[in-house]
Amino acid sequence: MNKKPKTLPPTLRDKQRYIAFQVIGERTFKSGEIKKAIWEASLRVLGELGTAKAKIWFIRFDEKSQTGIVRCDRAYVEQVRFALTMLTQINGSKVIMRTLGVSGTIKRLKMKFLKEFDWK
Repeated sequence: MNKKPKTLPPTLRDKQRYIAFQVIGERTFKSGEIKKAIWEASLRVLGELGTAKAKIWFIRFDEKSQTGIVRCDRAYVEQVRFALTMLTQINGSKVIMRTLGVSGTIKRLKMKFLKEFDWK
């Protein structure tokens, strides 16, 4: 009786987009700090309901190049980019979040926007 539920076919799944970003700040930041700051900024700008609908997910952050990847729902790309832009401070240090680009796959995002930062 323990049957797994069927997975949705690709045509019925939500479409996702990946956003590459760069952090320009007074100091270098750790992955945990960036993750927490993005989450707090999205809650502040989009609210709880907007953040839930945007389905924001922190993928990866490279501490050496200060670049990272965030995943979100296709319909909320501009709102997430706006939330990233509104992030001006992390733990009291001034910061600028620069969006490098948006793509439908992580592979293409790395190839197109993160190649100059030595992402593999």
